[in-house]
Amino acid sequence: MSKKITVAFAGLGSRGNSYAEACALLKDKIEIVACADIIEGKVTRFAEKYGVPAEGCYSSAEEMLKADRLADVMFICTMDKQHYGHAIPALEKNYHLVLEKPASTDPRECMEIARVANEHNRHVVVCHVLRYTPTTESLRRSWTPVCSVRSTPSRLARA
Repeated sequence: MSKKITVAFAGLGSRGNSYAEACALLKDKIEIVACADIIEGKVTRFAEKYGVPAEGCYSSAEEMLKADRLADVMFICTMDKQHYGHAIPALEKNYHLVLEKPASTDPRECMEIARVANEHNRHVVVCHVLRYTPTTESLRRSWTPVCSVRSTPSRLARA
């Protein structure tokens, strides 16, 4: 078997936890080795749930980014206005990124993320919510008279 991909999570809100759950489904291929959040209880619960060792737990994304590179990939799921400030130092430490949208609201910052990623030969994947896909819109139109559609599983949105 090939080496597991190691991942670190910056931001443990709903998005961070959703991505962690997806990673956990692939535990034979992905290992969660580090996490950070400004709310201590979130770090504790996340670490217990996903088996993150104490030395991989941090009180903020900034603190985690001061450490030597901890993983192959960093999921940046912090507040929108913090994405750019976390993405650049992560790329400079040679992390590949899964970056919650928006990468930035400033196009110049988006271009800088792309430039630094290219300079370090790193991949950046920007995640987007699928609420506006044709499938979701069709479901919403069809089901609105019966119920309110708030979200669909991603496997449905790709159908």
